[in-house]
Amino acid sequence: MTIPRAHQFDHRDPPWVHAISRCVRRAFLTGGKHGHRKDWIEQRLRLLAGVFAIEVAGYAVMSNHLHVVLRMRPAGTVGWTSAEVVERWWTIYPRQRLLDGTPVAPSAAQVQAQSADIAWVAERRRRLGDLGWLMKSLKEDISRRANREDGCSGAFWEGRFTSVPLLDNAALIACMAYVDLNPVRAGMAPTPEDSPHTGARVRIRARNRWLAAEKLRARGGSPERVRRLLERVGLEDGARDAEAGLWLVAVGGCRVAEDDGDTEVGGPDEAAPGGPPGATGGRAARAPRVGLEEYLELLDATGKSLAKGKRGQIDPRLAPILSRLDLRVEDWIATMVGWRMLWGGSAIGTWATRQAEAARRGLDWIRNRCPLFTAQGAA
Repeated sequence: MTIPRAHQFDHRDPPWVHAISRCVRRAFLTGGKHGHRKDWIEQRLRLLAGVFAIEVAGYAVMSNHLHVVLRMRPAGTVGWTSAEVVERWWTIYPRQRLLDGTPVAPSAAQVQAQSADIAWVAERRRRLGDLGWLMKSLKEDISRRANREDGCSGAFWEGRFTSVPLLDNAALIACMAYVDLNPVRAGMAPTPEDSPHTGARVRIRARNRWLAAEKLRARGGSPERVRRLLERVGLEDGARDAEAGLWLVAVGGCRVAEDDGDTEVGGPDEAAPGGPPGATGGRAARAPRVGLEEYLELLDATGKSLAKGKRGQIDPRLAPILSRLDLRVEDWIATMVGWRMLWGGSAIGTWATRQAEAARRGLDWIRNRCPLFTAQGAA
């Protein structure tokens, strides 16, 4: 039975989720001669990531469905001014368009007048932190563009999208990798770096350009050339790392808050980020379980293991990374090879986090549908 999202997680503090939406009748409406629609979806998702209170960890646009790994941050809308809420809303739902469909930017007077409508602003502020409205804003725009292109009307996407909460860091990283490896698993691309319309490719291109920029800086290259090199992949001028300014959340920031008690990198005298020496807030700093380099290595090693004729050859680089996530290599490969392994169920995570989530929902248990966690406790 379908579970209402209101019962699936607390909308005041939403978890990371794996959201999936399929084209109607599972038709290949974004593949083949319609492949350019994948660009539409990717561009729209990037726009919405800058408008909604949201963090996007990964995505994959396939020929008949879409995957997004994300977390809504409704508390982030509280600090927005009324004018900012109006501008953000009209960015995705413009009041006026030119004949060719290009949005017309509102005037300062129009923004100021709309800002005075307290009820309207409050409702839009709520919507800008809501998962349902995010997916509606993504899917509706693509549907209208595709119908105009085809000269038809009717549904483009299936009505309801799937959203599966990811309860811990292991589930989150596994889901990100599963989504990024979709084109490799489907035989559409040989490697993650060759997989278009995925978060993995965005990260890999940004990393490669950042490394090139660093080499250019070291040789005394032109600052303007360095800036252009970084801007091409969406990085900030003077970026200190390969994800600074990227519209996707840095891999190190993709973690579940309740599951941060992993490797300690400092003692009680270590300075807290942004604070003076010795200011730790009563706890030691925690290291992210998987950083960008480790994540890309995980994708590369897994992708090679999934390659045709090589599924029985497990890359030895996988074991050290997965051991930090308390996952077995065999279970990891079984999950990455399979289809729809991280789609089903009302939540995904280890036995312990599923039990805690079941208690929160007032249930006896949450059934495990992912082979990645079958060895960690009762299913």
